[in-house]
Amino acid sequence: MNLPDKTGVYLFKNKRGEVIYVGKALSLRNRVRSYFQKSRHGGLKVEAMVGHVEEVDYIVTGSEVEALILENSLIKQYKPRYNAHLKDDKDYPYLKLTLVEEYPRLVLTRKLEKDGSRYFGPYTNVTALRGTLKTLKKIFPLRSCQGEVSPGSKERPCLNYHMHYCFAPCRSKISPEAYQKLVKDLILFLEGRQEKLFKKMEKDMKEASERLQFERAAALRDKYLALQGVISRQKVVSPRLKDQDVVGYARGEGETCLQVLLIREGKIVGKEKFMLTKTRDMEEEEILTVFLKQYYSSSSFLPGEIIVPLEIEDREVLESWLSQRKGKKVSFHRPQRGLKKEILDMAMDNARFFLKAEKENMEKRDKMLKKLGEDLGIKKVPHRIEGFDVSNLYRKEIVASMVVFEEGKPAKENYRRFKIEGFEKPDDYKALKEALTRRLKGALREEREIKEGLLGEDKTKFLPLPDLVVIDGGKGQLKGAGEVLKDLGVNNVSLISLAKGEEYVFLPGQKEPLVLPRNSSTLKLIQQVRDEAHRFALSYHRKLRDRDTVNSLLEEIPGIGKKRQKALLTYFGSLEKIRKASREDLLQVPGLDKRTAETVYHHFQQRE
Repeated sequence: MNLPDKTGVYLFKNKRGEVIYVGKALSLRNRVRSYFQKSRHGGLKVEAMVGHVEEVDYIVTGSEVEALILENSLIKQYKPRYNAHLKDDKDYPYLKLTLVEEYPRLVLTRKLEKDGSRYFGPYTNVTALRGTLKTLKKIFPLRSCQGEVSPGSKERPCLNYHMHYCFAPCRSKISPEAYQKLVKDLILFLEGRQEKLFKKMEKDMKEASERLQFERAAALRDKYLALQGVISRQKVVSPRLKDQDVVGYARGEGETCLQVLLIREGKIVGKEKFMLTKTRDMEEEEILTVFLKQYYSSSSFLPGEIIVPLEIEDREVLESWLSQRKGKKVSFHRPQRGLKKEILDMAMDNARFFLKAEKENMEKRDKMLKKLGEDLGIKKVPHRIEGFDVSNLYRKEIVASMVVFEEGKPAKENYRRFKIEGFEKPDDYKALKEALTRRLKGALREEREIKEGLLGEDKTKFLPLPDLVVIDGGKGQLKGAGEVLKDLGVNNVSLISLAKGEEYVFLPGQKEPLVLPRNSSTLKLIQQVRDEAHRFALSYHRKLRDRDTVNSLLEEIPGIGKKRQKALLTYFGSLEKIRKASREDLLQVPGLDKRTAETVYHHFQQRE
């Protein structure tokens, strides 16, 4: 291999040209050669990977830091099969403060973009984050509406103003200076700098009282107490520790749990947990290094010190990279004794406890799935269950849903919706057969493409096939689904149906239904799959119905065709927001001129 003796990033590709591994090296030539030397012992994963390498590509960089940044970027882009990944890292949400706007908003987002906004996160507990966001909107009532703000408008403020969720800058109910002060206070809170914020608020309360502004002083006091309530559960570690992240880990079988304790101004303000996959054959130092690269490439805040349990590979390069990102020095520290060691032990214990709990939960789910297989007479343990349902709501437009449960839990990223067309009247029986046919044909096509070398196993959309399919319905629906499996030659998928009301389970080839006890774990799981499929189908149907309703209302407006309907809905997101929009807001919509904006505005004003 004629590779340069230079610093850079290398990419291993298989015979289909797919990137299966990305790495960085101080010497591309020496690093890549080492993979193909017989004396190298890299474990089963490396041996399997090398066996699939057909092509080696590389990019020379100017420094190790550049190589590290590029390596991380390429891993995110290609998601190579043999690189370790943060589990579901694409789904971790952030809080986004839109500082590029004159009157910024605080919103939840899953995209980290270079758009001038300030991001806080990532957060792994979405439910807790939504609760925090709701509380913050009460304490820091920033606007939530989209579009430009035009202070001084004579139109009435929206409902959020009257509910004290917004200070209505659009109606000049708050000055730009006061609004920016509110934004700065929110930033202090989200950065974990509560002590500085509280001192500032105490000063403001005192000034308001001295000026006899008792109403403002009372409002500041209420906000102060509300914030105290939010942070009352934070544990004080030591004021000397200031801003730090403490990283602990625990290894499982094939994946590793990592816990990050977030310390701000000497207080533990939170913790985040992550699972790093494909770590079976990796050394612990390598696992920690891979995690630090991936986590801090997308973290919105960098502390001055990161406490770690092991020595870090490429420590100087990582410190240089993080210091460049922060604009100040960032260093790693591995404590041997004292308070920092105690906190590190706490992080390690948290990781172990979480991994142990996950293992116990997995064992319970395995037991439940084995029991389900025994109750239904299925030889194969149903690790993957798919549920199907049809919804028509007396419309010609029919939709079907497919939900997926893996190891007894919903795998929402694998859910599918099917829009059923071509029927003159609603026919749930035929719609179900079509949805199941489309799903199974997709899987069979991918199986052929894999055998022919046209598709990689990690690039599939319809595979794997389910172990069990649950149909919402009775004998008729079960018979129709069975005909689909038979016609397609699919004989390794089990099939049942569950009838509403009596909750009888129907099995192929059996005249009498299976009657399970109401408290049976098998029945509860089947019901959960059935109900989730019903919910998912219904939500899709309502979405289509609402879309049609919105479109029909917009069609009533002169000069608004399909293109402008789409532009309005894309910009505002809902009919309600279009209805509330001012003339100035409407003029921001791409493709809408002044005359059309006036027409839309007056149309909704007249309706009111």
